[in-house]
Parts: sequence; structure tokens; C-alpha cells
Amino acid sequence: MPVKKKDLYVAKSLKALNDLAALPAKMTNNPKILCNSAQKIQKEAELNESLGDEEKAYILYMKFFNVVTYARKSPDYKKQKDYYDSLIGQKNLLKSIDKAEELSANLKDRYELAEAEEVAKKLSPLEDKKDSVEAVVKKAEEEEKPKEEGKITEKAVEPSPESEGKISPVQLHCLLNEKDTSLVIMDVRPGAQFTESHLKHPSCISVPVEIVKPGTTVTYIEKALSDEAKDQWRKRGQVDHIILLDWNSTLSQVTIATPLRTLKDALFKYDSTVIVKSEPLILEGGYDQWLMYYPQLTTNASVTNPNQGGLVSTAPSLDFDYPDFDEDFSLTPKPKHPPEQAKPADIAAPSSVNDTPKPAPPVSGGQARPGIPSIDRSTKPKPSPTGNGVNPPRNASLNSLSETKSVSESKNNLMIEAERKEEERKRTEEAGRRKLEEEQRRKLEEEQQRSREAEEQEARRERLQKEIQELERLKMEQARDVAELMRKKKAIVEEKQTDTQTKSGDEERRKKELERLDEEEKKKRKKQEEMEQEKQRRLEEVERLRQERKRREEEEAERKALELARESARQEEERRKGELQRAEDEAKRLREEEEVREAKRKAETLAAQRMKEEEEQRGAERKRQEEEKRKEEEKSRQEKLAKKAEEERVERERAEQARREAEEKLRRLDFAESQPSKPRTIPSPNLPSGWEKRLDPNTRRYYYINHNKGTTQWEAPVNQTGQLSGQLSVTKLKDEPTTTKRGLTRSNSSPNIAKMMFDEEQAPKTRPAVDRAAKPQPRFDKPQPKPRKALNRELHPVYGNVGRALTGLRNLGNTCYMNSTIQCLNNTSPLATYFLTDMYLFDINRESQLGYYGEVADDFSVIIRALWSGQYKCITPRDFKYVVGKHNPDFAGTTQQDSHDFLTFLMDGLHEGLNRVKKRPEIPEQNNDKMEDGQAAELAWKHHQLCNESIIVELFQGQLKSTLMCLHCQKMSVNFQAFMFLTLPLPPSSRCSLGECLRLFLKEERLTGSSRWRCPRCKVDRDAVKKIDIWRLPRILLIGLNRFVYKGQWREKINSHVDFPTRNLDLNPYLGGPKSIKSSYRLYATSNHTGTLDGGHYTAYCRNPCTQKWYKYDDDHVSEMSESDVRSSSAYVLYYTSVEMLPPNFRQHF
Repeated sequence: MPVKKKDLYVAKSLKALNDLAALPAKMTNNPKILCNSAQKIQKEAELNESLGDEEKAYILYMKFFNVVTYARKSPDYKKQKDYYDSLIGQKNLLKSIDKAEELSANLKDRYELAEAEEVAKKLSPLEDKKDSVEAVVKKAEEEEKPKEEGKITEKAVEPSPESEGKISPVQLHCLLNEKDTSLVIMDVRPGAQFTESHLKHPSCISVPVEIVKPGTTVTYIEKALSDEAKDQWRKRGQVDHIILLDWNSTLSQVTIATPLRTLKDALFKYDSTVIVKSEPLILEGGYDQWLMYYPQLTTNASVTNPNQGGLVSTAPSLDFDYPDFDEDFSLTPKPKHPPEQAKPADIAAPSSVNDTPKPAPPVSGGQARPGIPSIDRSTKPKPSPTGNGVNPPRNASLNSLSETKSVSESKNNLMIEAERKEEERKRTEEAGRRKLEEEQRRKLEEEQQRSREAEEQEARRERLQKEIQELERLKMEQARDVAELMRKKKAIVEEKQTDTQTKSGDEERRKKELERLDEEEKKKRKKQEEMEQEKQRRLEEVERLRQERKRREEEEAERKALELARESARQEEERRKGELQRAEDEAKRLREEEEVREAKRKAETLAAQRMKEEEEQRGAERKRQEEEKRKEEEKSRQEKLAKKAEEERVERERAEQARREAEEKLRRLDFAESQPSKPRTIPSPNLPSGWEKRLDPNTRRYYYINHNKGTTQWEAPVNQTGQLSGQLSVTKLKDEPTTTKRGLTRSNSSPNIAKMMFDEEQAPKTRPAVDRAAKPQPRFDKPQPKPRKALNRELHPVYGNVGRALTGLRNLGNTCYMNSTIQCLNNTSPLATYFLTDMYLFDINRESQLGYYGEVADDFSVIIRALWSGQYKCITPRDFKYVVGKHNPDFAGTTQQDSHDFLTFLMDGLHEGLNRVKKRPEIPEQNNDKMEDGQAAELAWKHHQLCNESIIVELFQGQLKSTLMCLHCQKMSVNFQAFMFLTLPLPPSSRCSLGECLRLFLKEERLTGSSRWRCPRCKVDRDAVKKIDIWRLPRILLIGLNRFVYKGQWREKINSHVDFPTRNLDLNPYLGGPKSIKSSYRLYATSNHTGTLDGGHYTAYCRNPCTQKWYKYDDDHVSEMSESDVRSSSAYVLYYTSVEMLPPNFRQHF
């Protein structure tokens, strides 16, 4: 069913619509925000088009094009053009262009038709003689009212508020009474004043002046509005009019930077999401004027205007101005009063007999308002020239200009009667004014009785309301009487017309003009009909062309679909043949390999048997020799034990004697230190001449005095040989005595370095022989390590010899997740060796922002060194946590975090901070459609290593194969990407194995709904199948069990027990690529989580590389455990290795 088109209401031409579609001067340059705005504008345009609002739909479509054009000029849009083009959608853009062109043609025809109808409407009065006279009379009535009279009179038809930008209280009252007119009234006064008193209507809302600041937008205003006002605010695009007011609003005072102008511009000019139907109107006189006219339509009439002061009077003035009966028929009316006698505050009668009487506006200059006039109810008022309920007859003939003598006499009598009533009305009005002035003076003199007068005023207002209703009733009766007189007058005129047989020359000319206009009108109508027919013919032609284009597109689509099906079938056949050939080749290769392996196995079996026999013979001989050696060693050990016991006894005696001597020395030293004026002098024969060494009693440090210059210093002076005083000087040792004095002998395993240096100096000097004929080899400078940053880290250790890598970490407030991860990585011996030997200083990148400028790597090395020192029971990693929190605020506080998330952050930070690739090369996009999987995987891994080369990549990273297949055309897309973790889902059961988790991870996934894949062949979103395969395994495999999952809006933990092996984990069955010879893995660490999401705790189980035993790391507590206890339901992150975890090497390589 076709939608009825709405009438034209926004503009009168396409140019005006295009102006409304223009963008504001200041807009964001973010292309993503612009694309989202364009999508919303397009949806709004389609909605308005479906509702039949062609003008608003055209404006929104044009605004959509302007936003897209503006966005495409952005530099960010040009960098990612394909991405942002996909957000906008090429099909949507073409569809919008077609819609805009169609709406442009329709609106152009409608505007031309409206313009023609307007011209015809202007010419139509000349066609009808009666309407012509009426138009002349109306024009005379408007010219009759002189400007100097100061009267406020309403025209018969209210001027269109849209053309002036303002609206009077009377016009607003008429709009409120119209059922077919919708509007929103926005009161721009302070919120407290709006609450105290406001216009009584559901469409009236408060937009407080506090939130309407210069330059504000509709979005900011809407956020600051109350919940009650937001409903009406959001309807601003559907209502016919928007009315703005404050206490004394006038259009002339609505200037730039005023609240009303700011709100008006925000609604009409700068609102890109909602287009209002018409320009917002300003209520002339504001709320103060509304109180004067319609106090009964306010929530509280007894309020004070803060801009004027004083009590607002709500009593309306009832000065009615009854015009002359003959004003409707007079062609040259004259003013009834001279300009100097004109009285202000006279207004016309209401526009409808059912409306509330319109009171006069307040008198300027602060004068008192007129009181209630006394009404002579015996007289009947004259009809108002502007009254809609008593309009003069529209069918007055042109013959009324040439009335007979009897009609003229009747007219003169009516004029005399009207003048008499006018004089009586003025006298009554003057008496009322005097009475009101006296009342005002009396009120000012009696301020002490103000409360009582307020009550009397309330009663008087109610009485006035009743009198107004009575006057309204009398006015309706008078209107009926006037209408009856007009009908009689019309009858007299019609009778006279039948007697009149001759017409004046002006009448003949008017008649000819009317005939000429009739002829022109007929021609225009005929031309309009021809234009309609031409329009219909063009529409039919356009529809035929569209149908033809649609048919061709369908044929082309069918042809392409058929070609695609043939091509797909051919490719499928080729693929099957290729797979069959590869299967045959693989089977042949496997048979050959099996034969080779069988031959090797037989040869190895024979060789093993021979070796076994030889080994048994050697074993028997070795056992005999070992038995003899053991007996000799036992005898020697007994002798050594006896000798050692004697030496220990002598040593204990000497130690006791030395302890007593030391205590005596300390006692004397304490006594010497108690004398501060006499610091202790330490004799030192190695000092230069004039130098003295002393002990500072306060700091317990030695300092040196240079008596030659009178200075002191902490460092030892340099002697003439270039050595620091106190350093080793080479002198010939005396021959050692044959008998020891203390029972100690020089160890033969330690070389005598001093003697070796002396022998080297005494050896003859020989010059090296040089072969001058040989050419020098090129010199290559070895890479030098970057200097370590000066780190002053306070670990606050607790000392104790506990063994290497058995030091605990203090909990700094829910930091067990960090301690667990650090202990697992600390027991990764290849990574620990890399930091303990300072090899990382060759690779560290202190300019990389992604690597946090090497700060994480430096502090991590400090922790590793402390944990492997074996000197501390526990340390405090406070400085390391500070550096981590500095670069990731999630880990800065004391809230519980996820150990898997922390491990991800730490590994990424170490990788980027130790990446040897300082400048990443540009890698072209890889197309794997025509490449074998092995070749494509090697190329992808090579590209990955060109940008990523670090110890993390070498140890922890592998490669995955991702396959997507379109279910419509069977198009396949293969992609290879690196991975560092395998996050495995858990099946819905209380117990499962690690193999089940791996198979669930490698299971095919169907992509439907919002997850559909955009097929490059179909060019649309299609249902697809996604498959993940493990292609390349890393040396160290990190496996995370996905225990924390979302179910609806809630996140919960899965406590299923996962059975995982601690030794011989074979991953070859799960490999999608070439089988690996190092696919057997051994567990060496686990990060465990116990508890729930609300409260939990992390621990670590690790196998020590030095002792090969398992230990439990619970923050600062480390204890040995059994390997059988490692497998538990709290396991969260598993650390597997395919390389042997040997004790770290502490030797520096530079």
C-alpha cells in the first residue's frame, strides 16, 4: 500500500533544502565517528522516506553525502580506505544516490506545482467578483489602522509565525487549542523559577538557563535535562513548532551569545541528528506577557518577575473595540480618531467565539493598568473586522459598490448608532481607568494590610473570571444579532442587483479582465495537465528502464553464478586429483621409509647384542677393579678421619684463643672509640710519604690524611707505580718452612699466582716472528653489550642459605598472581641463564616504547639474580611491581588480577624490550591461494622473524594454521600466524584429560549470524567453517586452561579436574604440519589458582633445575613436594619443555 506523502512544510525550493543539509563549520576529523554518524543519518533518511516526509528524507540523504565527502578528506581515512569504505558500504552509497535523485525530481515537480498553485490562488479572486470585493475590503481595513494610534489589533487571519520568527501570546493560545498541531514549549528560565510557576501544558518543559552556555550542543543540553523533560525534548523533530521563552523574551533581543539565541542555533543549525520541521519561534513578551493574557493557563499566577519587580496583575483588561458595520464594505476607510486622541491598550475581539477573551498588554511607562469597564448591556456591539466567528459574508458582490439610495440611508443610520456606542464605550473606559488608579493608590498607602488585600484580590479575580464568562456569552449573542443584520443587508443588496440593468464602465472593464484571466487560467491548467502527463510518461519510462536494468542484472548474476559453479566444480576436481596423487606419493614414500627403518632396526639389533656382550665383560672387570679400589679408599679414609679429628681439636683450641684475643682487642677498641678527640690511627707502611690512615669512629670507615696538602679523602692514594696503596706488590716469597706453625699447608690445587707472575717477569723477552708476506685479515669488531642502567633496588631480603632458585617472594597485597608467574619463569633455566650471564644487555632496546624502554627487562634481571643467589630466604619485589604498574595501570593497585594476563603482559614486554629488530621492515601481504602449505608456512615464519627476533621467540613461540571455508562456494582461505600460548577450552564435565581439551581446541567451528565470513569470491558475508591446526611447536610450550568463562552476563570458574601428564607428553597426534622429532614434552612448572572469583589465591609448583626436585612456591614460603601431588584441579597455566632443563650457567660471555 503506497504511503501518503506529507505536505511541503520545510522550504519552497531545492536550494533551500541544500542549504539546510550543509555541515557546520567545526566538525570532528575522526573518520570512525563520521562513518557511524553517516550510518545513523542514512537510517533516519530511510525512516522519513517510509513515512512520506520527502523533504526531510532529501535533507538527510544530502547530509549523508556531505558527511561521507568530509570523512574521505581525512588523512586517517586515506590510510585505511578499505576499512572505512566497508563501514560505509558501497551498496548503501549507490542506493542513497538513487534515492536522492528520485527525491530531487519529485520535490522539484512538487515545488513547481506549489508555485503554480500559489499564483493561481493569487489570481483566483479576480475570477470571482464576490471574492474580489472582499480582498479589496481587507486591504482597506489593514490600511485604515494608522501607526500613530498605538492600537494592537489582530488581522482576520493571523500571520504565519514561521515567516516572522516570533509568536504572540494570542497566537500561541490558538495553537494550543488546535488538535492537529503539535508543539514543544521550552522555558529558558532558572529551574527554581520554572518550578514556582510555568505555563500549564503537557508540552511545556524546563531548559534551565544554567545549562545553555554559548557554544553548547544539543547533546550536552539533553544530558543535563531532567528525566521528565527528556521525553518532550526527543520529540522536537516530530512536532510542528518549537516555542522558546524566558521572562521578557523578544525577537529583537535574541542576539548572539544570549541563552535563547544559543538554544535556537543548537536546535535549528547545528543539530546533525534531528532536523526540526520549522525554525523555533520566540514568544513575544515572554512569560510575563503570558501571565497578563492567560493567568488561568499557569501553575501559579501570583509570581513576581525578577527583571521588573512588583506583583504581577492577572486581571485582564476588557476594552473591546467594535468597528463600524460599513468598514467591511468601504473601499477607502478613514481613521475613526485623530492620531493625537488615540488611546493605547485597545485590542480587537478574540478570533473565535469559543476562545478566551484576549486582554490588552500592559501600558508602557509603568502606568497602572485599566480597570474593568462598565458595560451597557442594552446596546449590541458591532462585529469585529478580525473575528473569525462573525466574519462578514464572503459572498458580497461587486454590486455593493453601487448601492441604491435606500441602502445608503440604512448605512448612515447604522454609522450614527455605532458612533454613539463608541462614545459611550469611551466614557465607560475612562471611568474604569480612574477607578483602577484610585485602587492602586489606595494599595500603595496601605502596605500594612497587604495580606488582607491579597485575599481580596483573589476573590476579585474569581469575580472577574465570572464576568469574563458572562461577557463572552453576551458577545456571542451580539455576534448572532450582527450576523442577522448582515444577512438582511445582503438580501437588500441582492434585491437591488436584480433591479439594476446597467453597469458602469469600470464594471465592464473588470468583467473583460476576469474573462482574460479565466482564459489564462484555462491555459495554465491545460499546461499543468500536459506537464502531469509528461511527468507520468517519464515515470513510466524510468520504471521501464529500471525493470530492464533489473532483468539484465539478474541475467548477469545467473550467468556469473553458473560460471562460478563451473569453475568451482573444475577446481574441486583438480583438487581431488591432486589430493589423490599426493596420497599415492605419500604412501609410496612411507613404504620406502618403513623398509629403510626395518633394515636399520635389524642392524641396530645385531649391534646392540654385540655391544651388550662386550659391556657385560667390561662390567665384570670394572666391578673387580672397583672392589679393590674401594678397599684402598676405605683404609685411606680411616687414616684421614683420625688425622682430621686431631687437626680439628688443635684448630678449636686456636680458635678459642683467637676469640679471647679478639674480645680483648674489641674491649680496648671500644675504650679508644669512647675518646672522640683522639681518632685511632692505623699504621700502613704502603702509604706514600706524608699520608696517614685513620678509622672514623662514627661511620666505622677508614679515611686518609694528606699532611703535605692538609686534605682528607675516603679513597686510598695512588703510589708512584700507578697502583692504589694497599694493592698487591710482587715480591719474592721466602722458602716455606718444612714444619707448619699452625697445622695448615698450602693447597697444591691452588696456583701460587705471585710466584707465577715473578717467574714470568724473570723469563727472557722474545720478540714474535712476523710473516711480512702474509696479508692482514679483515678485522671484525665484536658486538659490545649496552651498559646496564644504574639501578638502586631495595629488595629488603631475609638472609639465609636456602639453595639456588629456592627464594620466596613477599606478597605486597594480592600480588600472589605475580609471584606465581615469576617463580615459574625463574625455573626456566634457558631464560634464567640469558639474564644471569648478562647476555640480555647485547639485545636490550632502550628506545622501544612497546618494550617499555627496557625497564621491565632490567628489573626482571634484578629479581632473577636475587632468586638464584641462594643467599636469601625471601625478597620483596616492590620495585619490580612499581615498574610494571607504571606501564600497565591494571597491575598498579592491590586488587587481585589474573596470572595468565600478567604472564601475557610480561612476555610481550620482555619480547619487545629484547627484540633485536630495531626497525621493522615492510612485509608485503602474503597470498597463500596458490602455494603449498609447507611453503606458505615457511614464508610466513620467515616474515615473522624479520620483525620479531628475541629470546622469547626462540623459546616460547610456535605457529598455528587457520583455515576458513565458505559453505556457499567452498572457497578456502589459509593463514599462518605465530602463537605464544595455547588457551584450551574445558569440556562440560567434572573430569577430563589434556588430550580432550586439545581435541576441543582443534575442533571445527561454524561461523554464522553476526560472525559470518566475508567471502572474497562471493563478495558478501557467508556462513563458513573455521579450523585451527598446530603447525610448528615451540621449545617451551605454555598451555592455559580456560577456567574463567562467561555464562550470559556472569563470569564463573570451572573447577573440572584436568588429567595432564608430567612426563612424555606426545603432541604428534595433534600436529597439522610436519611431524616433529621433539614433540615429547616434560612438565616443569604449573601456576595454580584455588578459590573462587570473589576470593582466590595463586601458587606455583616448579621442578628445580639444580636438584631436579619439585617445590611448592607459596609467596615467601618454599617447601619440597612430591611429583604425584603436582596434578590437581587447581592447575591453571602449564609449563612444558622439550629441552633439558640444566642448571643455569653463571659465567659472563664478555
